[in-house]
Amino acid sequence: MIRNAVTRIQEYLHSHGTSYTLKRLGQKAAQQVLGTYERRRKQETATPEELRAQRENQPDAGLVSVVIPVYNTDPGMLTALLDSLEAQTYMNFEAILYDGASTRAETADVLKARSEKEPRFRLVRGEENKGISGNTNEAIRLARGEYVALCDHDDLLAPDALWRAAECIAAKHPDMVYSDEDRLTENGKKHMDPHYKPDYCPDNLVSDNYICHLAVIRKSLLEEAGGLRSGFDGSQDHDLFLRVAEKTDRIEHIPYILYSWREVFSSKSHRELWTCLVNGCRAAVEHEANLGRKAEAVPVNKEIRLWYEIPAEATVEALVHGDSEDECRECLGELEFRTDWPNLTGSILVAGENERIGLINEAARTSKADYLLLLDARVTEMNRYFIREMMMYARRDDVAGVTGVLTDRKQKITHGGFALGMEHTVQCINEGLYVSAGGWHDMMNKVHNVSAVSLCCLLVKRENWLDLDEGYRGGLAAVDLALKQRQAGKWFVFTPHAKAQLEPCALLLSGEERDGQDVARFEQAWGRDLHDPCYSPRFGKKKANYQF
Repeated sequence: MIRNAVTRIQEYLHSHGTSYTLKRLGQKAAQQVLGTYERRRKQETATPEELRAQRENQPDAGLVSVVIPVYNTDPGMLTALLDSLEAQTYMNFEAILYDGASTRAETADVLKARSEKEPRFRLVRGEENKGISGNTNEAIRLARGEYVALCDHDDLLAPDALWRAAECIAAKHPDMVYSDEDRLTENGKKHMDPHYKPDYCPDNLVSDNYICHLAVIRKSLLEEAGGLRSGFDGSQDHDLFLRVAEKTDRIEHIPYILYSWREVFSSKSHRELWTCLVNGCRAAVEHEANLGRKAEAVPVNKEIRLWYEIPAEATVEALVHGDSEDECRECLGELEFRTDWPNLTGSILVAGENERIGLINEAARTSKADYLLLLDARVTEMNRYFIREMMMYARRDDVAGVTGVLTDRKQKITHGGFALGMEHTVQCINEGLYVSAGGWHDMMNKVHNVSAVSLCCLLVKRENWLDLDEGYRGGLAAVDLALKQRQAGKWFVFTPHAKAQLEPCALLLSGEERDGQDVARFEQAWGRDLHDPCYSPRFGKKKANYQF
């Protein structure tokens, strides 16, 4: 156990650096020794009164089938899972316990005793162990419910897990619903590492299986997708969710921790991490191919790194905006020198604060290029693939714009996309965090969706361009644009692989100061209490740094 812990710390140091590793170790110690998360968890979990009310008010969601593949499960862990199922406040469920020919007598004894006691537990004994995917598929095949909940054999469900899923099903009739989750120590004594998730974000899912548990899927869609595939064991859920997402976007998120994933160091995800990552890359490449996008993928620092084919003949026009012509020319010259895109032209937009938005609109409307790159004249130190990395995502019809990561000279983040609904209207995500740290669930090392990006760095396919509201003077014009594009069903993408430097500035909406007239215009159009689908409502509203 100690050797495993030391190895994981060494890996974390390599991926995230000393400063952030020490911070995370402090957070872990606070969670386990001081119980900081346990106290928060008690505040967030349903009270006895709420659980009683749920039992008395059953959602009209029909039978939900919980499928559990079992093989030589530790009897204590199995018992804890079955106890959590018996405690469910939603009554109309069945649990299909598919035993893949366990050879451990204690496992078989627990299964037999509990299934004889609880009629909702259906025990099925297989003649052979077909692995986690095969055993799960057998359980799915026997499911009688319209919806199927995936559950591992050693994890725990919150008592209101199925009730909240059923409530969502009854209200919205989704094809898939998923919840937040946390981790449980192997001995079952401590909960830790809450994972507060965004709503469905397609690019997040390709980069990483952020959905994980609890996942409840319409059975007919599961069957249409082909169930789980044993060739992807270790990443079988990720592969499944990607194939489900190819067939539907009716995917709902429940922002409650309803599932506790037990951290067992002998599990495949720990023992064969590289194999799991390789299988995840294969699943991502196949998913992209099914959507008509040719890509390659490799594991990099435990992340899925995608590389898409893009047409070399595509043209890009950089719209460089700044306060002086010299400043703009210097930026454009550096862009041409540092980056490798061959078909690059540039336009220089010199304007005062009140004219900037209008000039950008005019330049975008009159451009003949395939892609537009909006760039603040003070952006420097672009990496070689700065344009290419953003183009790989901007070429999609469902993408309204792409941004890279901007840092100051000390490599602290000055822009990584915006979070909405904050105290100061919007905030830069992870502003001030060292870019090497990775941040919450390593998000800053993964391609993911954000709700809005700055005009300081935005690449967009010209045919997807939408004029900015010229009633704005500053950075909120970009946020207004983003909300209009989201209404049209388009996404914004952040890629950490396009890198440049830009010191904090007003157009980046750095810090807390905002243009008062712009704020008034924005709030009149969109209100104050905005929901950000890419940023969990469980986090604080003062800074977008994923803190509670």
